[in-house]
Amino acid sequence: MLQSYIANTISKDEWEELKTYVKSEDNNDNLYTVIDELWEGIDLGKPLPIASEVIYRRILEDPGVLADPPQTVETRRTPAIHRLPWRLVGGVAALLCIAVTLFYFIRSDEEKRNVSHLAEENGAAHILPGGNIATLTLADGRVIKLNEAGIGNLTDEGGSRIVKSADGLISYETAGGVAAAGETAYNAINTPKGGEYRIILPDGTKVWLNAASSLRYPTSFTGNKREVELTGEAYFEVAKSNMRKSPFIVKTKNQTVEVLGTHFNINAYADSETVKTTLLEGRVKVSVMESGQQGGFHRMLNPNEQAATTWGSNQIQVTSVDPTNAVAWKNGYFAFDNDNITDVMSTIARWYDIEVDYEGDTTGKVFGGTISRFESFEKLLQTIGLTGTIQFKIKGRRVTVMT
Repeated sequence: MLQSYIANTISKDEWEELKTYVKSEDNNDNLYTVIDELWEGIDLGKPLPIASEVIYRRILEDPGVLADPPQTVETRRTPAIHRLPWRLVGGVAALLCIAVTLFYFIRSDEEKRNVSHLAEENGAAHILPGGNIATLTLADGRVIKLNEAGIGNLTDEGGSRIVKSADGLISYETAGGVAAAGETAYNAINTPKGGEYRIILPDGTKVWLNAASSLRYPTSFTGNKREVELTGEAYFEVAKSNMRKSPFIVKTKNQTVEVLGTHFNINAYADSETVKTTLLEGRVKVSVMESGQQGGFHRMLNPNEQAATTWGSNQIQVTSVDPTNAVAWKNGYFAFDNDNITDVMSTIARWYDIEVDYEGDTTGKVFGGTISRFESFEKLLQTIGLTGTIQFKIKGRRVTVMT
């Protein structure tokens, strides 16, 4: 019956039985025991995001169960369950799905009021999700605010015409003229905290740039390679070319990625020691930089693999991953897989343009789940707070995480 309730497939008779069971004080201890036993039966070798007593409290506070007059099974609202990216199998998966789905589905009115009060008092209601915001720095130093620029031709440079489409996409088209001889001209697109943008490079490569990121590239690709420089995070769909004659290369602070295929994501923020390259399609070669130059130790990546390089090390760690988590941001979601709360908040801070402080020990404080990047900030904190181990204090655009 409990599994049917979680899956929203509970029958009318089971629904009535569950409501009667939960409302009976004599049965509350039994309900807690069942949940606690389920919880203790899970052994994944890593900490879980919520405690069994938190799940128990959520069941007892389900508005559908306690409604007066009671809700019927037909009028019970379908739960908006967030997909969890954990890869689980067998009975353990079933137990965890029951527990964690409850974690996302049932929220107490008291918690909502507490976070809502905090938002009104300290301005959290004014903390909004990011959007299409970026600047384009031209070779001559001029800066164009892309989110404020009009639709159509923005400027001509280096034999290319820079165009903005109706949906904000920036692309390079042949202007019909001839680029001036001399040094290669470079453009750079920059997104602030709270910004993201899409661009089609002069060779036709499509790039999605995440918040607080920068991409530097030539206004036209010539010679025997196509090279760009990335800080932050970007997803690439590289235009097919003769890869052997003109490979596409992405340079970051401590590695280079030579594209032998098409679709991949690079996370290379300056405030992180680790650069992660995730391949979705094709093949790429990840090389460690030596003295600022390409040519050090390298590894080949196949689809569904992720390479991690660390500043100051010549090692490349390759693991199998679910690539949809790495590119969830491009599709409008945060995806966390039992990530430490400091990593979670760093990701959130870049998108909501906030500053984060910590009070208490964050060791072992983890969060997992998939949340819309366009969720209200108040609701986002409510979701994370349901772990039962984390609280928030907000003052202006500064958020203090208390553990």
